[in-house]
Amino acid sequence: MKILIYSLKNGESGAGRIHLEGVLGNLHNMGHSIVYLEGKRYSPTPVKEIQIRGEQRRTVWEQIKEFMAATPLRGEALVLWFIFHEVRIFLSAVMTILRHRPDVIYRRHPLLNSDYLLARAFHIPSVREVNGIVADEIKISKRADNIMIRVINWIEKLTIPKADKVIAVTPRMKELLQSEYGVPSNRISMVQNGADTDSFTPMNPVMARETLGLAQDINYVGFVGSLTRWQGIEYLIQSLPLVIKQCPNARLLIVGDGRMRRELFELAEKTGSSNKIIFTGTVPYHEVPLYINAMDICVASFRKERNERCGLSPLKLSEYMACGKAIVGSRLSGLEVLEQQNAGILVEPENVPELAAAIISLLQNNELRMQMGNNGRRYVVKYHSWKSVAGRVAEVFSEVRRARTEEK
Repeated sequence: MKILIYSLKNGESGAGRIHLEGVLGNLHNMGHSIVYLEGKRYSPTPVKEIQIRGEQRRTVWEQIKEFMAATPLRGEALVLWFIFHEVRIFLSAVMTILRHRPDVIYRRHPLLNSDYLLARAFHIPSVREVNGIVADEIKISKRADNIMIRVINWIEKLTIPKADKVIAVTPRMKELLQSEYGVPSNRISMVQNGADTDSFTPMNPVMARETLGLAQDINYVGFVGSLTRWQGIEYLIQSLPLVIKQCPNARLLIVGDGRMRRELFELAEKTGSSNKIIFTGTVPYHEVPLYINAMDICVASFRKERNERCGLSPLKLSEYMACGKAIVGSRLSGLEVLEQQNAGILVEPENVPELAAAIISLLQNNELRMQMGNNGRRYVVKYHSWKSVAGRVAEVFSEVRRARTEEK
């Protein structure tokens, strides 16, 4: 099958880029032909080229977006940015479709959808993956005022149902797409995130720490991902003083970068814990398994806002489990797998004392940590490798292609 990926080749970064590489790499290995909008054929990207959410590697366009976000009319500027970006990729797509004649168009959810126009014009089925609601993300990051958020929400309600098939990454997202966005149930497939279970695998923590230059006599409580508001990292930082009272050797290891970097640095100073927190900043993706394996416990302390409404299928959760680590996570839709598989402990989101208590209980029980880590590893290998995720995505492509053929 020939698949057109409707985004610019380097248009994704961080978790989005990793997700695309995981799915596309396995689709490629399965024999599917993949082309980008600019007509280039897909070849798997070496993991060393992928970064974990790098504010330090901002492109010119990212700097322009940051400037627009600081203007009084930031919401209007943001919508103009979306329109400009959509025109760019639309023009690239027209020539690519004429040259390659794809069987299906695949796109991760944006605000606008010129792919719908091309799908109708060239009679090509389209599949859209929805991993988040743009209006919700803009609201929580305060990148627009309430009026523009309503406008953006209206645009999403108009565009999301246009795809022939929608892939939702969580059960809660599927419910939301049906109830608020008018997408019929039979046009929604649920495919959750995965992990590279070959690269993310348990390894000797002593060797991992030695390679990274980390102390061997410390209990590392870790986080990996983008430093954004919905991650709830501030609650993890606030919990550290409580943890240290019971576990004096505990330290936080925060791997990644993002918009909240400065705010989190300041919070660490206020709590008096800055000398007990390691912020690594941007790291190459191929080093992430080393960092996770250097940790004693991994944390996914997501906050309610945004996540409660849409549910969660975080990349970090699959990667933590793939490395055989016990996890402390927020009690939100999508993370219940931790309790179902006895792979971690769930706590109420934004509850600092409860978060600290769960971390302390795992730090003080090595046997339980190992048991939970082993349970999580088995589960992810069986159900959430990128190979299995790509297989389910390929089934969706086959469904829409078959349905379009039957229409003819």
